[in-house]
Amino acid sequence: AAAGDYIVGQGDVLEVAVWGIPEMSRSVSVRPDGKITLPAIGDIVAINKTPTELSQFITEKMKEYVKQPNVTVSVSQIHNNRIYITGGGISQVYDMIKETTLLKLMSELGDFSTADLRRAYLSRDGKKIDTDFYALYYEGDLSQDIKLQAEDIIFIPSNMLNLVYVLGAVASPQNLHYYEGMKLLDAILACGGFTEFAKVNAIYVIDKNKQKKKIDMKQVTRGKDIGANVALKPGDYVIVEESLF
Repeated sequence: AAAGDYIVGQGDVLEVAVWGIPEMSRSVSVRPDGKITLPAIGDIVAINKTPTELSQFITEKMKEYVKQPNVTVSVSQIHNNRIYITGGGISQVYDMIKETTLLKLMSELGDFSTADLRRAYLSRDGKKIDTDFYALYYEGDLSQDIKLQAEDIIFIPSNMLNLVYVLGAVASPQNLHYYEGMKLLDAILACGGFTEFAKVNAIYVIDKNKQKKKIDMKQVTRGKDIGANVALKPGDYVIVEESLF
């Protein structure tokens, strides 16, 4: 079979048309044993063949009963090549009509702003496949791209439960939904920016492990120390101290 050609599988519905002999034409489902039944020919194995290969096979079989048969096979319903996508409110069944990859599928799915791709994974035959969704989608690391197979399960958790807590001298202290790529300045601006009493040179970021880092945002806003605009992680606390003078 040529790359990308559809491979017939169990449960698929096939339209078998024998030109000029309508009584031999049939709409048939591929049984769990991988076979279909046709008039005169009887049972034949349909799975793991392309529609073209199946057409050629049936044509050869029918030569015993029909002079110069002209047979075409098409797939009217696909029930075999399904990929299941779940997690974080996503619930979707994807019919894979041709060979595809994880990156191509993710491109079709679209917006991942509320997805935690660092914890996403693919399960195949009950085992996790080692691939980095984040590096593939956001960093373009094509070494992480893999060919998908029927019955693959893709779990993409939501980041909506992952919060960043912004406290202290900002206009609107609040808990922010974390998103991939969120940085310190993003969080502060999302809270309306600093108040007039904020100690801009004394911002603290405390992570889940209670590790505390002091940031001088004055240098960041002046463009002198862009590196101080650190990337945040889910569960981080951002504390903006207040000055009384």
